[in-house]
Amino acid sequence: MPSPYVVNIIDGEGSSRILNGSYAVTADVGGYDNASINPDSQVISAGTDTYDFLVAATGSLTLHVTEEGTSGGTAVVGATFVRCDSGGTAYGDPIVSVAGGNAEFPFVPFAASGAPTIYYRQTLSVGDHEFDGSLKNLTMSTSTETVEVANPLAALRTINLTDANYEGLPIETGDLTFTAN
Repeated sequence: MPSPYVVNIIDGEGSSRILNGSYAVTADVGGYDNASINPDSQVISAGTDTYDFLVAATGSLTLHVTEEGTSGGTAVVGATFVRCDSGGTAYGDPIVSVAGGNAEFPFVPFAASGAPTIYYRQTLSVGDHEFDGSLKNLTMSTSTETVEVANPLAALRTINLTDANYEGLPIETGDLTFTAN
């Protein structure tokens, strides 16, 4: 088959029978800066059957972390997030919320239509804040978007300690230590 060869990529991989030779490479990838394809030229040679390319996105996703999950809520500093694939496997460096409660994923894909889904999850909060560690996703239609994330204070729990031999007799003083396992 003569040039051009169009290789359909699904989940980061595609294949096609391409003759040996020198080729200019262009990208048509929804949500990404197609001019960023690297390398933009490739020599296909006998004996080499796998070639790797990179394409970059230019969007910015801000996760605004507050106790209430609202734009005006009490900021939570120190919440940690990771980018993931649809199966939950983490990629890249974690991001952490800073002053004001903002954690930013730079270089994420976006498009007015046809952008890929962005997956992420929270892996850690700070102090006595609870968080939802499930896999989250969204599709960005603009270059910058903000998602409100709730990290509420842990619920106040009442712990009772009574004598095992005298039903209902409260223990006057003491400590119980709860250690995560």
